[in-house]
Amino acid sequence: MALDRRGEHLVSQACHRRLGTKPPARGLFPAACARLHAPAGLHRHGGIYRRAERGRAPHPMTSPSLPEQARRLPRLASPARLSTAQRRRLADLALAGVLLLALALRFYRLDGSSLWSDEGNTWALVQRSWGQIARDAAVDIHPPGYYWLLKLWAGLFGSSAAGLRSFSALLGAALVGLVYAAGRRAAPGIGLALTAALLAAVNPFQIYYSQEARMYMLLAVAGAGLFWALLAWFDREGAGRGVAGPALGFVAAGSLGLWTHYSFPILLSAAGLAYLWHWRGLLAASRHPTRSLTLFTLANLAVVGSFIPWLPTAVARVLAWPKGGVVAAPAAGIRLTLHMLLFGPLRDLPDPTWPWLAAAGLLPLLGLAALARRGQGVALGLWLLAPVALMFGLGLFSDAFLKFLLIASPAWLLLIAAAPGLLPWPNAGRGLLIAGAALLAALTLPAYFAGPNGRDNYAGVARYIAATGDPRTDLVILDAPGQADVWRYYDPGLPILALPGQRPPDAAATQAALEAAVAGKRQLFALFWATDEADPQRIVESWLDQHAFRGLESWQGNMRFVVYTRPQALTCAELTPPAAFGDALDLLAHCQPHQPQTVASGQTALVALRWRASAPLPARYKVSVQLLDARRQVIAQHDAAPAGGARPTDTWAAGEIVDDNHGLTIPPGTPPGDYTLIVAVYDEASGARLATSGGDAYTLGPVGVVRPARPVSAGVAPIRVRVGRSLGPVTLVGYDLHRKGFSHAPQTPLQPGDLVHVTLLWQAPDPLPAAWPGDLRFSLRLGSQTLTDPLAGESYPTGQWQAGELVRGEFDLPFDGSGDRPRLEVAGDELRLQRLPR
Repeated sequence: MALDRRGEHLVSQACHRRLGTKPPARGLFPAACARLHAPAGLHRHGGIYRRAERGRAPHPMTSPSLPEQARRLPRLASPARLSTAQRRRLADLALAGVLLLALALRFYRLDGSSLWSDEGNTWALVQRSWGQIARDAAVDIHPPGYYWLLKLWAGLFGSSAAGLRSFSALLGAALVGLVYAAGRRAAPGIGLALTAALLAAVNPFQIYYSQEARMYMLLAVAGAGLFWALLAWFDREGAGRGVAGPALGFVAAGSLGLWTHYSFPILLSAAGLAYLWHWRGLLAASRHPTRSLTLFTLANLAVVGSFIPWLPTAVARVLAWPKGGVVAAPAAGIRLTLHMLLFGPLRDLPDPTWPWLAAAGLLPLLGLAALARRGQGVALGLWLLAPVALMFGLGLFSDAFLKFLLIASPAWLLLIAAAPGLLPWPNAGRGLLIAGAALLAALTLPAYFAGPNGRDNYAGVARYIAATGDPRTDLVILDAPGQADVWRYYDPGLPILALPGQRPPDAAATQAALEAAVAGKRQLFALFWATDEADPQRIVESWLDQHAFRGLESWQGNMRFVVYTRPQALTCAELTPPAAFGDALDLLAHCQPHQPQTVASGQTALVALRWRASAPLPARYKVSVQLLDARRQVIAQHDAAPAGGARPTDTWAAGEIVDDNHGLTIPPGTPPGDYTLIVAVYDEASGARLATSGGDAYTLGPVGVVRPARPVSAGVAPIRVRVGRSLGPVTLVGYDLHRKGFSHAPQTPLQPGDLVHVTLLWQAPDPLPAAWPGDLRFSLRLGSQTLTDPLAGESYPTGQWQAGELVRGEFDLPFDGSGDRPRLEVAGDELRLQRLPR
């Protein structure tokens, strides 16, 4: 029969392939195949080889299909095939590579960013006794388990930033291993497990919290261990095997989670629901459902029993859980959830983010569909959704609580890794997932590792204060006492005042403490953090704005650093007639320490303005005090509503006089010379300036800038993008570039016709070489535009620089839309700057 001949031909072709021989055009059945069929149980029947059943050849009508016969041929060792042992070794090698990658990313620059406030609390706690840790935790919002474990760790590896964070880094790598283990239980084979582990290894969310000395990575490990044990329980019970090992793992992980964080019961609840789904199947199949349910109940009782000594304290602390979350609408909450799972708290993100967010939401749904027929899919879905439900239920969508989503991250990645199972070519889908994860890591992690502001930069602020402050005349003010511990870690030796002293703050007591502490002080270094909780009425900041001159102000992560200067004897210049701004605002006088004022770079120029409203003002206006160089470039600027915002202009009465203090911090590296001080007033809403007799600004007079007696080091000089690279004979410390007039919002997109403002911070070599040029120039190219100038402008050529001096240059470059990445060249050395926002 033709069918029989075709069947024999197919079997012959398959056998030739497995023997590694070349089949003839009309393949004959090789003898070797006949010998191989005996162990495979195949018998010839009517020209077709069929599998024997119970020693008898099957009937032709019940024989397997032809493709099935070809598939069932025994697999022979050949270069194209790997044995089970070889595949297992390759899988082990792949997992080892993933774990090494995870370790490398988590230990890389482990102390590259500063400890922040909560990590300072961790550092302070592990210095205390075991009993004191428990007593302090009893009045905190976390149980003591993490702190006890970290105290053991710090005894071996020290309590430096790297030593404390290394515990979380190791836990982060362990989490990757648990993701792999859970993936092996979630689906057969290693494709899903390895893919999920690799996604976890490069996930920015997990990497960020693997480099933080807090309990959240331990919490995620406990959650992953709990669900790995649960999935193993399901597998072993389904195969009719004992579950003692998974039960012990479940109890250990559950106990660890309860002693780590008060949010862990949400995962125990999710595990319970997943088990009930599994038990439903046992009940339907009558596979000892009562015995299984009893064992699972005992395991949960053991978990709760391990926590009984701390349970009353835990209940009291949960009932007193601090408010501070934000209730989010469903769409906004889902967006924040996906944003956190993708990027964590990282600030430098790919633009646009919506394609990433869309993929982050769609792929887990596809993964659930791929695992729909398996109970493991239900467990993973509950593992992911339970923490999200907690966020929605308690309204926890704020920066302080979004990190709770870390416990959902492993489930989210496992479901994403399951999505390619819907494709006819799952390996190609997994390859695309891995490529996407690698691209996301490449777009986000370099800026996180390189930047000092990955966390609140207390270390950088402490270095700045150590370089510019004087313990005899200066004071550090911590507006939120929770900063005290981390500040003690980096303490530069200046006296400290932590206010307000209580919650809610007492305004009179706080103001009295401020007045007593600042008496006789010259500079006040204020660190504002968590002010919505610590000082919601801005008692500290308002008092400082009214009794001191605000100067340097910069965000260091989520902490705002402000330098105030206390007024000494000021010399006032009365204006006759007053300088008119618009129709209803007059400047009566301006006061400075000297007329003209001289200030060193890195220090603050003081200007007190006295305003009078001749009629009620219809809008809110801001005052801008600026220092200009000979080319009218803005060197320093301070913008604020009058009296630091305490006296909005639309509340002034006709004839009322308002005093308004401004401090301009002269940037370190500003070339010495003569500058011009101006003042302008503009509408807060529209930005339109009020007209004056001289245009849209009034000139207050000259200011002389001199070299500082104590130069600021390059490491603490404020600059947005740090480089530290030699270009010709000089070092480019860093640079800033943004749309002109938008230094406060550097990511504002540029349009053709705009000016790009470029700040270049240089450092001269020390010592100066014998061939040091007297007029070294740079070239800056952007598309078809080129700017060539001395490094700091014509007024301060390199021949006037001193050895090791920091020098700052300010320049404008036209933007015509033909390019978006400037190229800087000095003496033949070239550097590509960051891409401009468009």
